[in-house]
Amino acid sequence: MGIKISEIHDASEVSESCTDHKTSEYMADAAVLLKTQDGPWGVVVEVQRNDRLHDKQYTWPLYLATLRARHECPATLLVIAPQPAVARACAATIETGHPGYDLTPLVLRPEHVPVMTDPDAIAAEPAMGVLSAMFHAGPDDTLDAIVHAHDKIAEKDRAVARRYHDWVSALIPEAVRKSLEEKMKTESRWYSETAQAWIAEGKAQGIAEGEAVGEAKSVLLILEARGITVTDEQRQRVLTCTDLQQLETWVRRAATISSADELFN
Repeated sequence: MGIKISEIHDASEVSESCTDHKTSEYMADAAVLLKTQDGPWGVVVEVQRNDRLHDKQYTWPLYLATLRARHECPATLLVIAPQPAVARACAATIETGHPGYDLTPLVLRPEHVPVMTDPDAIAAEPAMGVLSAMFHAGPDDTLDAIVHAHDKIAEKDRAVARRYHDWVSALIPEAVRKSLEEKMKTESRWYSETAQAWIAEGKAQGIAEGEAVGEAKSVLLILEARGITVTDEQRQRVLTCTDLQQLETWVRRAATISSADELFN
């Protein structure tokens, strides 16, 4: 049929089942379902900071096929790669072996994201400001813009300003983060008086999140010990729950229910 394969020395039959009985957990960084005029459209989002892509050749097509099958809709893979060399590597076509069924990832590169140095523009669109910082933070003018945009956002909504600062800090390189923090301490009129409150609140939140993770794992361990099958979707729902009261309810139910569906009823 026109497919070129090197000389075949042997052939062996393997399982025809497409279900992974080892219950390996394959998780993308994020998955988004867009509701369009023509119906749903799935997007698998991966953030890639290095060029170690061997495993991605196999997991990226898997993520895409799973999202497409689960929601019965078109699906697209979007890779966010701040480093130019990594972006080029990510954009390489993944050959699956089937004619016409290769996957070329869509890669968000530095040239796709504007360099934002106007604090007013960032304050008007903080999410794009975060992306700009992720790809371009480093020069003094970009760091100055981040500091001044933070203050402009804080004038209207301190919670949004905090989220903006937290996201930027999490996404920029370590060396740039240190420079930004120094600028925030000396140039931001909001940062110094709120930093300690943020730190204290963050510690409390971290304790609560740790308790939630422990409760979620308890739910799954009880179900596993009782031989109750849990789907990937159900497992994800349990693991992402942060409501301690709900998790405690699930722990009690897990000890008596006969199927995972009953957990959520």
